[in-house]
Amino acid sequence: MAAKPELPNRSLLGNLIYLAELALIYNAAILISVTLNLDWAKPRAAGGQFETFPIGIRIIYFGMFFGMVFLILLLWRHRTIALDQAGIRLARIIGYVFIASTFVQLISRSPEEQTNAIPASIISLTFFLLARRDRQR
Repeated sequence: MAAKPELPNRSLLGNLIYLAELALIYNAAILISVTLNLDWAKPRAAGGQFETFPIGIRIIYFGMFFGMVFLILLLWRHRTIALDQAGIRLARIIGYVFIASTFVQLISRSPEEQTNAIPASIISLTFFLLARRDRQR
């Protein structure tokens, strides 16, 4: 008889991981949209102050896009697999980075960018809870 696959974790962390994945995909979409200088991203990034994003910002955001892809893959892989000590440390650092991101977005002049604080806070909380889960194992 074949073993039954494990059901996904429906705890707070289990649900937050799926929300955080969506938030990271949203962030990646904004980052690649800035890189491509798409109109919908202009009020949602860099304080909403640019009609056309400067090439320097576009290059930085392109690099950050790959960082988001890395975080998407990292979070997806570790939804069921425990982090090691270095991974726990990395998850906490990511949590702190997204706390800082939340505050920076909240003080933005652009109301559309201020709404980006919601996904950033979800991502931050998720990585902190992930680190806490694996620290207790």
